[in-house]
Amino acid sequence: MTPMKKSTRLLLWTALLGFLLFMISVLAVVLLFSFDGSLPGAEPRTLLVKLGGDLPDGPPQGAFILDETDFPPLLTEVSEAIRQAADDDDVAGIYLEIQPVALGLAGVQELADALHTFRGSGKPCEVQADLLTNKEYLLAAACGTIHLAPAGLMLVNGLSVEANYYAGTLDKVGVKPNFEHVGDFKSAVEIFERAGPSDAAQEATNSLLDSLFEQFVALVARGRGLEPDRVRALIDAAPITPQQAIEAGLVDDTAYSGAHKPDDDDIITLKRYIARQRREDQASPKIAVVHAEGEIISGESGSGMMGGRYLGDEDLIADLHQVQEDDDVVAVVLRVDSPGGSGLASDNIWNAVQELKQHKPVVASMGDYAASGGYYISAGSSFIVAQPGTITGSIGVFGGKMNVRGLYEKVGVSLFGYKRGELADMLSSTQDFSEPGRARFREFLEAFYQLFLDRAAEGRGMDREAVHAVAQGRVWTGAQALERGLVDDLGGLDVAIRHARELAKVEGDTGILRLPRQRTVIEEVMDDLQGDDDEVQARALSAALAAIPGAGEALLHLEMLSHALGAEGGVAAMLPYSLEVR
Repeated sequence: MTPMKKSTRLLLWTALLGFLLFMISVLAVVLLFSFDGSLPGAEPRTLLVKLGGDLPDGPPQGAFILDETDFPPLLTEVSEAIRQAADDDDVAGIYLEIQPVALGLAGVQELADALHTFRGSGKPCEVQADLLTNKEYLLAAACGTIHLAPAGLMLVNGLSVEANYYAGTLDKVGVKPNFEHVGDFKSAVEIFERAGPSDAAQEATNSLLDSLFEQFVALVARGRGLEPDRVRALIDAAPITPQQAIEAGLVDDTAYSGAHKPDDDDIITLKRYIARQRREDQASPKIAVVHAEGEIISGESGSGMMGGRYLGDEDLIADLHQVQEDDDVVAVVLRVDSPGGSGLASDNIWNAVQELKQHKPVVASMGDYAASGGYYISAGSSFIVAQPGTITGSIGVFGGKMNVRGLYEKVGVSLFGYKRGELADMLSSTQDFSEPGRARFREFLEAFYQLFLDRAAEGRGMDREAVHAVAQGRVWTGAQALERGLVDDLGGLDVAIRHARELAKVEGDTGILRLPRQRTVIEEVMDDLQGDDDEVQARALSAALAAIPGAGEALLHLEMLSHALGAEGGVAAMLPYSLEVR
């Protein structure tokens, strides 16, 4: 970018920022005189809750928001608002509108638990939906009365897991994977090495799916008052018509959108209700909720070229140091939603947790994922809470490289190399491991696995061999992890905060401090002005490649692998493939 172009761009952004700041000041004055934080009107109102799309677990970055108090609600804020509404005399009931949600089973359980709590208050909870598939139905069943559109779709058909294997593709383009792993079940790199899953991977995935399906059936049975065997039979009969759903007891009636919705004057929106909750969170003393979301990498947090969030050890450690020095913070909840990543970065974060624990209690709260590196950073906490459907464990490591010499040769590139030192080219991306090089690299991985076992055994107060028996890279659900001593309790963020208060011996109410702090659009714009044009071009290139049929997911896996292993090669502690349960 030329200086003239950059100067013009700066002037345009400055003018825009000036206008936005003026509008903020006007809006602030209006709000100051029009809203005091209380629910309007003397009569109790119905809380309108709309669920659909992505509901972030941690603070989103780069949202087009001017006021940092006006960010979209987080998953845990929604669940807490529903729980508070159960005891709030200003709330008469809940009207829940459900669209397809982008949540894992643990996230659904977080919301379903809150809805069951509200339902237990005796207040009405009604659901309106046009489409009810697996996860949406679990939320609807937890609420109570379900109205399905007359032409709506009822597709509650069980759970599935799919994984793509790229060995055939890599062979065609001349790329040879060179990986080693420690742990019989550490199958993260299988997707690049094989045309299908190993026996160990199949055993672990089937066991995981059995546990999740049992939880799924139990949630439906609890919500609708049905026997588990009856629920399984209905699942196997999917899809069913709305009338069949009524006859089966899965929904209560059919109704068009808005037919049962209260008048606008009788409604308080979730956004407004959470705004009040956020003001109450300013109370002291505070429990700090530090979000650790995304693949773990060395350096700073950010977003990948192919999508996804990266959790930088430097940024998270800075947040942990901040709450350590904050005298107003009496305990910390480390909210983990991560499939793992860099072994080095995970150990750096583990060390920061140990330092923090010397000053105040640290409770780990596991979201959809807290596996491999995600478990590593949780293991040293004072107490660990997971949802039954959390994907956790996966105590194991892998490492290696891709040999792309064949790809270069296919496009006419001739390669020559020189070295001094027998293993100087051990991590070269243009040749396979030599036998001595592979042996030394495996020794390195074995040593890190032993360190991982030490960290987990120390944190859990378990015998090292007992940890090894449930480790070896095997993935567990939160319910399975509790049975094996890898976590202490089941529940959501509310349960973790309760344990944090107990460990800190705090009585009465506490406020909540959430980190990392959410960034406004103005901060994002200023970063953009200082951005690197090469990075922008790289993102554009990746976006173009992602448009090639079938290339997007493979590129995403490779990008994640590259970040986890680092530029110089290293140890990765990550989940086997992208373990998404549908």
